[in-house]
Amino acid sequence: MPMQSFGQCLAYIDVAGTNYTTFTTAKSMLGSATATAASAGVIQLPSNFWQQGTVLEIEWQAAVSWATGNTMIFTIVSGPTSNITIATSGTFKVTTTGGTTEPMYGKVILRCNTIGSGTLATVFASGFVAGRMIVPPGGTPGANYAAPSGISCWSEATPAAGTGFDSTVVNNLDFFCTMGTSSASNGFQMIQYKVFNPNEAGY
Repeated sequence: MPMQSFGQCLAYIDVAGTNYTTFTTAKSMLGSATATAASAGVIQLPSNFWQQGTVLEIEWQAAVSWATGNTMIFTIVSGPTSNITIATSGTFKVTTTGGTTEPMYGKVILRCNTIGSGTLATVFASGFVAGRMIVPPGGTPGANYAAPSGISCWSEATPAAGTGFDSTVVNNLDFFCTMGTSSASNGFQMIQYKVFNPNEAGY
């Protein structure tokens, strides 16, 4: 007999975040430097929230600026007191044309693989990133609209679990970005962001 279940939006932002530029160290795009309502996107997941098969979907829209030669890496981080990278994207390249605060859309799906204390809990990640600045990790950058720009899978690597974490305690969930080149021309501003639990596998 089919099981009836309902999805739930666990977190979202109701105001655009800060436009972060001139950085190369991974940082939160939900308000790590300036307190904004975007910090509401950092959700606290209760202890034992993660169960094997639990799925979370993270969707975002951003305004991205880029200059030729830059790269971007996105990470989903968790942990009670420190940032543990539980999912990492590929290293996205950018087109040689450059642009200022242009739209990007992305989605990453997290599926819990293992649970437990210490570093036993792990998740798998898949998804995609779209925007005319995006060049897949294995692609050769060219001008806007030149192949292969426009869209990329979250990662081109063989699917693998991220860094282990403790699922038996309360864990924050945050979204980080790392730029390859520190420049005022390389920026990321979170415009829309939500964390959705589709309630798959009964969780």
